Amino acid sequence: MRLDALAKSFGEKIKFFGVYIREAHAEGEDQVIRNLDEDVIFEQPETEDERAEIAATCMLRYNFSFPMLLDGMNNDAEYKYQSWPDRLYVISPDGKIAYQGGMGPLYFDVDEFEQELNNIVSA
Repeated sequence: MRLDALAKSFGEKIKFFGVYIREAHAEGEDQVIRNLDEDVIFEQPETEDERAEIAATCMLRYNFSFPMLLDGMNNDAEYKYQSWPDRLYVISPDGKIAYQGGMGPLYFDVDEFEQELNNIVSA
């Protein structure tokens, strides 16, 4: 997956993290054909342990080399970062948002994200 390739290419220069939020296309909710075709079918987790189990499955399935953090069951990170169903961010060392991509997956641009990472590294 391209994000993992970026994480590997930037190595120690930039730390990558995924944040697993509530399931975007839970079984019985807004399921999409692609998820059905790829057998990505999960019920909406009701506990942190269930959420962690789905996040671990995601990590293994897509072989991410960067850590995956879990949003709490109150979905605090999702709401604060407007990250549903997914979104790309760069957080500066001082904790400020340096880059906010469009709402994914339709409106985020991995090329733009990569360019921003290059800008940060070369600054």
